Amino acid sequence: MTKPSTPYSLIGVPLDLGAQNLGVDIGPDAFRYAGIIDKLAGAGLAVRDEGTITVADRAQLEPGNPRLRYAGEIIRVSNKSAKLTEQLVRGGRRVIGLGGDHSMTLGLVSGASTALGGELGLIYLDAHGDMNTADTTLSGNIHGMHLASLMGFGAPELAHVHTPEIKIAKQNLLHIGGSDWDQPELDLIGREDLATFSLFDLLKSNLAPLLAMVDDLATRVPNVWISLDLDVIDRLYAPGAGMPNAKGLTYREIATIAEYIGHHANVVGVDVVEYNPLHDEQSKTAELGIELIAKFFGHNYSWYTNYMARNQIN
Repeated sequence: MTKPSTPYSLIGVPLDLGAQNLGVDIGPDAFRYAGIIDKLAGAGLAVRDEGTITVADRAQLEPGNPRLRYAGEIIRVSNKSAKLTEQLVRGGRRVIGLGGDHSMTLGLVSGASTALGGELGLIYLDAHGDMNTADTTLSGNIHGMHLASLMGFGAPELAHVHTPEIKIAKQNLLHIGGSDWDQPELDLIGREDLATFSLFDLLKSNLAPLLAMVDDLATRVPNVWISLDLDVIDRLYAPGAGMPNAKGLTYREIATIAEYIGHHANVVGVDVVEYNPLHDEQSKTAELGIELIAKFFGHNYSWYTNYMARNQIN
């Protein structure tokens, strides 16, 4: 469990070029407006806001290669966020990244992995695989390729962001919550024997096998990064996802997974992506995102902790 005195840093990465889900670019500022710094402070996390990585407006850009849309700007932003993340992690800080579409994870994880000499596992929560490449993509959207890139697969210009080294060894990936896969992603998972725990696995076996997989990863790698796409959660609880999901994880499931990880793994960074406040309902999704960040780091923030704070005897 992370000690309360551990310093944390928040980075906003308002990328919306890896997909075409307009609105996710205002996600970082919407989280700030929702009071994320103060709320995490109340949960015991001392967070310093490092500001926002500047991203060019798509109206000023040409998509370029149709199989790697907006790759030039995504790579530029990724290199910048990777450099900052590397500096922060080397300085002993834990990182909170707010997006933005999921392609932002490419830079953050690249920087953390470089700082830690590659000794980094990745727990990736997403309804989608994000393991296509330029050769297999149907859309050209990079938010569906970056996970493959972090493992060294696909276009070298993505895989070599920040450094040419592989950022996440394939045996150090745990993908959770997948329900919408492309066949090339399933082929890659089978060919490379990647660890996944799909929505079907959850419905078939409940959480016990997943918790064992978390334990296994945490014993093999000293550091873990968490990447949370809000579309892994059912839209009843996360309506403000970039792609709201009618068959996602329940609140009980995602909160339990986050709490377990926070108490059984050394989490050095968390990114929360695909938040679209234009779809949110009374900041429900932002509030859940804040709660899960606290839990991933071994702290607690929820309706119950807020209730107790309001009713504490002076």
